[in-house]
Amino acid sequence: MFNSAIRSINQLIVLLLMIFLSSIAGCKKNLTIREPVYAQNFETNSTENITAVTGWGQTLENWVHSFHGTKVLGEFNNTLVTIKVYRLPPHNMVYVGFDFYAHDAWEGNKKSVNGIVDVWNIRVNNQYQLSTTFSNTPNNKQSYPDWIGVVIPAPPRGNSLDTLLPGVCTYKDRINGSSKYRISFTRPHKDSVLVLQLNDALQGNTCDKSWSIDNLIVEAITN
Repeated sequence: MFNSAIRSINQLIVLLLMIFLSSIAGCKKNLTIREPVYAQNFETNSTENITAVTGWGQTLENWVHSFHGTKVLGEFNNTLVTIKVYRLPPHNMVYVGFDFYAHDAWEGNKKSVNGIVDVWNIRVNNQYQLSTTFSNTPNNKQSYPDWIGVVIPAPPRGNSLDTLLPGVCTYKDRINGSSKYRISFTRPHKDSVLVLQLNDALQGNTCDKSWSIDNLIVEAITN
């Protein structure tokens, strides 16, 4: 009888141990791992693995500029900027975040004489993440933080972090000539290379409207 009791206790211990190990395995399986893979603030003027091509096919050079005490990648107008991040570890999601500056006279959802608004796009590995508009002009609403075509547009400079920034050309003498936003998103992604593309179809020249980015970070996520 004594041996039977010992066997029962041992069996109970084994059962509890199996439950404990199973719970640990389950916790590990559901654990989210975030691994920084890219960070760039452009203070060293580095543009490695970055290209900028205008709508007329011109490849731009020397497009890191000083703006309001920091260095930014810009200022762009009718330009496709491609940023490639290589050697991502195994993952199933990716996080991207950066500061975005809308400089000077962006007109949001106002249509130009040819019926086009000030479009700005984000694509990741050839898939659209966002197509939107921004406005620095009082009478013109914008789509951001939503897509173009949203039923209820946002007010000018909506969701911005800072509106008391100088412009760079047309609005260079105004204390509210530029607007700063923090744009970030998480999306499914498994490739070892991240291709981030930002482009615009601004209606007007570079002095009228332009944009820049700063403090770009990319994280590979596994969950």
